[in-house]
Amino acid sequence: MPGPVFSPHRIVALAVALFFVSVFIYSAASIHHGNDPVQQFRDSANGAANGAANIFKGEKPTTSDLFLKLYESIRTNVSAPTYKDTSGQVYKINEHGPWWKKPLRNEILIVDIDTRVPDGENELWNGNRMDWPNMNAKKDGGMVSASFMNHFLYSQIHGYDYRFFNAKEMESSGYHNTWVKPHVLAQLLESYRFVVFLDADATIQHLELPIEWLFNRWGITPATSIAMPLDTRQILNGDENASNDSKGKLALNTGVVIAQALPYTTEMMTAWKDCPNEKQYPGCRNWKQNWSHEQKAFSEYIRWDYNPSGNEIVEIPCDDAMGYPGINEHAHILSKCAGTFLRHHTVDKSMTKQSTEEAMSQVMADLAHKMLHENQGKYWFKESEKKGNSGRMGGNEPVIPGKSDSAA
Repeated sequence: MPGPVFSPHRIVALAVALFFVSVFIYSAASIHHGNDPVQQFRDSANGAANGAANIFKGEKPTTSDLFLKLYESIRTNVSAPTYKDTSGQVYKINEHGPWWKKPLRNEILIVDIDTRVPDGENELWNGNRMDWPNMNAKKDGGMVSASFMNHFLYSQIHGYDYRFFNAKEMESSGYHNTWVKPHVLAQLLESYRFVVFLDADATIQHLELPIEWLFNRWGITPATSIAMPLDTRQILNGDENASNDSKGKLALNTGVVIAQALPYTTEMMTAWKDCPNEKQYPGCRNWKQNWSHEQKAFSEYIRWDYNPSGNEIVEIPCDDAMGYPGINEHAHILSKCAGTFLRHHTVDKSMTKQSTEEAMSQVMADLAHKMLHENQGKYWFKESEKKGNSGRMGGNEPVIPGKSDSAA
C-alpha cells in the first residue's frame, strides 16, 4: 500500500527544511544582482544577519518573538471576509461580522487542562529528545503529547499565551475528573480576556488561521460569555437520543470551550461548577460521576438559564469543531461532522497524532512555499547560457576536467 500523504518522516524532513528557510527570514529588502553567484550568496547571508539586527534593535528576541515574526507572511487577517483551504473550499465569516478586527495576542489564553502528565518515555514533558516517528499515539501519553504540541505551536504562531494546567484529580471528592474544567476556567478568566480550552484528543487543523477569525465566523461577539460545539449524534446502548438533553435538544460538547471574561460569564461558571450540589439544580448530582459529567450538566441546566438574548452562549456548528474525517464509518455515529477547523477524535483517539502531523506539515509547507515565491530572485539562481561550448554534456552532469570522452 502507498504510504500516508503526511507520514512522520515527511514532517521531520519539513521541519529540517524549515530550519534552513528560517535562517533567511530577516534578509535585507534589497537584493544585489551581480555576475558572481558566490558573491550573491554572501550578500544574502549578510543581509539576513543585518535584517535580524534591525528588527530587534537593543533587545534579544525571544523564541516566541521569532515564531510570531516567522509566520507573519501566512497568517490570515483577523477580519478577512473569507478563508480558502488547500482544496479551494471557501469559508465565510458571519454575515453580521466582523466583530474582531485586530489581533488580541496575549489577551487570549490557549490552555490544556489535564490531571495526566505526559512525561513518560518519548513523551512531551520528558526532558529527553522526542522521537516523533516512534511516539506511541495509542497510549494516553502519546496522544496528549501530540495535541499539546499542536495547541502550543498554534499559540506561538499567533502570539497567544499558552499554559498546561496540571489539575488536581477530583475523584477523591466524588467527582469525575472532567469536572476540573469549569473550576479551572473560572479561575483563569481572572487573568485573560478569552480562555480557549481544547481536550487532549482535539487538534487545530489550520494553524495559520487566527482564533479571532473563527470568532467572527461563529458569531462570538464582545457580549458572548461562552461558546461550545454541538455534539455528534450517536447511538449508545441502543438509544438514538443519547446525544440529546431531556428536552430533546442536541447537547453541547465541552471538548472545546471558549470563554470570555465578563461578569455574566463569572455568574454562569459559578452555576456550572456548583451544579452537582443541587442548591440551584435538583438532580444535577447525577452527573458528578455518570457520563457525560460536566458536559451533561451544562446542556441539561446551564444553557437554559443563562442565554437570555441567544448570544451569551454560542453553539458552534458540529462540522466546524467536532468529529474528524471518517468518524461516521463507525456504525453508532450518526453525524458526518469532519472537524473542518477543530478536530475532536472522540472515538479514534490515536488519530490525534496524525491530525497534528497534517496541521504542522501544512503550515511549514505554506511558509516555505510563500517565502520562496516572494523571493524568487534571491533564492533561485539560474545559470546563464553561454555561446559556443557550454562545458555541459547532454544532461545536467558537468564535464570532469582532464577527462576525454574516450576515457569515460
